[in-house]
Amino acid sequence: MKNTLTNILLVLLSLSVLAMIGTIFYHFLDTNYQTETAVPMSAELSTTFQGVYVRDESVISYNGQGCVSYNVPDGGKVCRDGAVANIYGNNSAIEQNQKIESLEEELDILKRISNPGILEMAQPSSLSNQVSQYYNQIAYYRDLGKLDSMNQSKEDFRTTLGSYQIVINQGTTNYTEQISMIEDQIASLKLQQQNPIDTIISPDSAYFVSYADGYEDKLSISNMDSMTKQDIVAVTNDESIKNDTIIGKTIASYGWYMIGMIDNTEIGFQVGDSVVIHLSTSAATTKATVTELRPGDSDNETMLVLYSENMTSDFVQHRTERVRVVKGDYDGIKVPRTAIRFRDIPEETTNVLTGEVTTTLVNYRGVYILDGEEVSFRKLDVIYEGDNYVLSDVNKDSDYLQLYDSIIVEGIDASGGAD
Repeated sequence: MKNTLTNILLVLLSLSVLAMIGTIFYHFLDTNYQTETAVPMSAELSTTFQGVYVRDESVISYNGQGCVSYNVPDGGKVCRDGAVANIYGNNSAIEQNQKIESLEEELDILKRISNPGILEMAQPSSLSNQVSQYYNQIAYYRDLGKLDSMNQSKEDFRTTLGSYQIVINQGTTNYTEQISMIEDQIASLKLQQQNPIDTIISPDSAYFVSYADGYEDKLSISNMDSMTKQDIVAVTNDESIKNDTIIGKTIASYGWYMIGMIDNTEIGFQVGDSVVIHLSTSAATTKATVTELRPGDSDNETMLVLYSENMTSDFVQHRTERVRVVKGDYDGIKVPRTAIRFRDIPEETTNVLTGEVTTTLVNYRGVYILDGEEVSFRKLDVIYEGDNYVLSDVNKDSDYLQLYDSIIVEGIDASGGAD
């Protein structure tokens, strides 16, 4: 009898052990969660479109007689009553002036690199590094289309390279004879120099470009209220109109508008928003403000009007160009949309007058995380929504998702149980 009872107990114990092992094994199989580490990520809310510049522009004309020699480069600043261009009787007079200018630049460089004070302080290794730096700058500014900066780097390159050659030759290179020869050339050319038959003056302090595109009157700030989608999409970058009396135009330096057609349903621009415009033709950017949103031909179409006071040469070179407008930059924790769950969490509120405590259920958007073997719910503070992910703000509250938590992306249902 005693042996029988013992055997029964052993059988029951064995069955319990097997059941427990089975439960553990089943739990292991049934909770094979797939996780993803919560990592930091940056995103921007932006849109790209073909923007059209609307500026305060004035066409400059002359009588069409003679040859034009510009004193201001495209995109250059000119002061009020400043000389935009000189008019000469023939091209040879212009070519002669250009030769004089070129020789004067060369003479200035030779005088600078021959300065004993500069050479005494110069070290070959330092000069060599500067030569490489200016060479790289020339390529950099060329790629950006910043010709003024590129020309300055060219001059610095030539000056530094000349100084380096003198130093490594221990002063054996002497430019005295070359300087004297160039001075004689300049003096001889100036004796033959012709005076301009006319000088074109800028009526205002402004930026100057040496072409007119025919949109100066139509795309003016005073006409903005009447501009339509058809006006905008018809604009091209054909940079000149055929008129022998037009030598260019001035662009007022106080500000400009950009207009373009966009889909505003996702980005949600509002009047008063501060944005950043990124040009596709250069690395230039500028701050701007949304001043108007006009309805387009369909529900998904909006005319976006931006205003900026940052008037530099980068923003006067074209009539229209591809731009990226950024509404906001966001830094947060990346969360796959497939991991997002919703959960009712009880929260207590206390009446400040009576002291009565009330408990209510609040539905939170969040994720489940795996902390060792424990599954826990963490709230999300969503600051940006992408197509297949969201960004949650970094929150010090431990109830919220933290950086490098293990987010469960598969294997869990909405209530936190295994799928």
